[in-house]
Amino acid sequence: MPAIRNAVDSVRRTVSTVTTRVVEVATTLLAGLVLAGWSLFWSRVGRMHYAQGDLVSAAFTTTVFVLPAIGAALWYAGKSLDVDVVPTRIDVNPIGG
Repeated sequence: MPAIRNAVDSVRRTVSTVTTRVVEVATTLLAGLVLAGWSLFWSRVGRMHYAQGDLVSAAFTTTVFVLPAIGAALWYAGKSLDVDVVPTRIDVNPIGG
């Protein structure tokens, strides 16, 4: 009986590992699709403002809604590849300190 129990435990571990990996990949793809959709939507809104000659609204829309989403995607890609994209801590030294 221990052999059957070991086999069942092995199968459970394998299924658990595969399930975990599938969930991680699906979550990453979903997050990427959401960021892409967000960026495309707001870039279209910015283009609409630009086409109407409202440059201030176009710049605001792009700066506030599109660029942070692109930055988040680049940050996530960098973290996934284990690249130090942005320093996590900023040292501020007073003058003469």
